[in-house]
Amino acid sequence: MGDFTLLLRVGSNLPGAVTVHADSEPEDDFLPDSGEQIDHPLRHSLAGVQLKYSISADRLTVPVSGQGGWWIVKLPDQSLRELPTNEYLTMRWLAAAGFPVPAVDLLRADEVKGLPDGLVRPADLVYVIQRFDRAYGERIHVEDFAQIADVDPKFKYSESGASYDGLAAAIRQLTGDGGYHDFIARLVALLVVGNTDGHLKNWAIRYADGRTPHLAPVYDFHSLSLYSNFRWAPLALSLNAETVPSAITGDHFRRLAERAGADPERTFETVTQTVARLRTAWTTVMADEARTRFDALAAHYTERLDTLTICKSVG
Repeated sequence: MGDFTLLLRVGSNLPGAVTVHADSEPEDDFLPDSGEQIDHPLRHSLAGVQLKYSISADRLTVPVSGQGGWWIVKLPDQSLRELPTNEYLTMRWLAAAGFPVPAVDLLRADEVKGLPDGLVRPADLVYVIQRFDRAYGERIHVEDFAQIADVDPKFKYSESGASYDGLAAAIRQLTGDGGYHDFIARLVALLVVGNTDGHLKNWAIRYADGRTPHLAPVYDFHSLSLYSNFRWAPLALSLNAETVPSAITGDHFRRLAERAGADPERTFETVTQTVARLRTAWTTVMADEARTRFDALAAHYTERLDTLTICKSVG
């Protein structure tokens, strides 16, 4: 068992060198290094319940923000209403609040060439996000925390013994205080939007220069609490032993900081600042667009900003 596995499970501070176990991406998550050309056939290559495809930019028939390179396209999910719009608006909100978000867009299915017949109607909306493990045709090494901790993907939830406290400790050891506070901000956003599915594979480390670890850009953020079947779902991992989003307060983050060896009050400042950033971005940038595109989601986010305990507890 390596240092990171222990950190993820107990959130303790362990001395000595950091051990990163995985040295390649799993086939179900990333494209293989097999000499494939930019125009190879579209293929369903990514893990997860929602159907996701990796596509080259020349299969997008309309200009999109950040055009070029490789993109992931996510198809509608019949059990979750307007999921592509949900994720698009959520990621746009996070970007407006200053989070590192790749280029994203919302397109009609017939604006993406080569989608398999029968899976979507031409007018259905699909969500596209630019891949951050590629740059100018080059592969950038990325490891999610299931890989880092040697956890089988089927145990990416709390079965692994992992917690957000442990993730915080591991990220701080890997990326320093800057990466740690970035993680805290993302964890606050996860609570605010109701993204209760933030398991180990939804957090990753990116090595842009091949050597220096940084948190990967934000990905897979959407609201599950919007949907009745998931309205009261617990968090994928616990935060200071709590998994009910509405029960989490600033004190939970202070105790998380203590376990991660970080400054509890500075951590609480990050929580406060993040809620303020999200509120400002919502009211000044995103609320009107969200009401136009997906009114139920707009109402849900407005309510959470007004009533969620972590939002009320920081003013």
